[in-house]
Amino acid sequence: MENLNATVGVYHTHDKAIEAVQKLEKEAFDLNKISIIGKADIVENHIETHSGEEAMEKGVAIGAVLGSILGILTGLSMITVPGLGVLYMSGALVGAVGGFSIGSASGGILGALMAAGVGKDGVISYQKHLEVGKYLVVIQGTEQEVHKAESLLNDTEILQLDKHI
Repeated sequence: MENLNATVGVYHTHDKAIEAVQKLEKEAFDLNKISIIGKADIVENHIETHSGEEAMEKGVAIGAVLGSILGILTGLSMITVPGLGVLYMSGALVGAVGGFSIGSASGGILGALMAAGVGKDGVISYQKHLEVGKYLVVIQGTEQEVHKAESLLNDTEILQLDKHI
């Protein structure tokens, strides 16, 4: 990855993370620099996303579009991370974990965060949020772009917002 700057927002629900991405899209932010990461399960060939203890079935066959967000963001990767279970990722960071894959790796998605410029302490913090069912919106870019993303996301229903420069 050529950009080592990132803004990361933590959201309570999948829907709030999608709303944040839609806000960035309305403000003409480059969607090729945005990713969503969240916890999911595969049940009867469908992806279910989670918010805390509550599961919200999206009813999407694996390989198809995941909810409304993949109509905006490109790519989907699912990976099993020991201690976290199945995580999904859509958007810019997907290439860092090998494109569309369903498999197992010890640090695929979390390693991709480090490749995006998030330090070890940040990755540990985000791992804890993912463990309890929170969602990450990751915006990569120049220093100016991550400042713009931070400013836009400040006005969303966000749990935590960090800039990594």
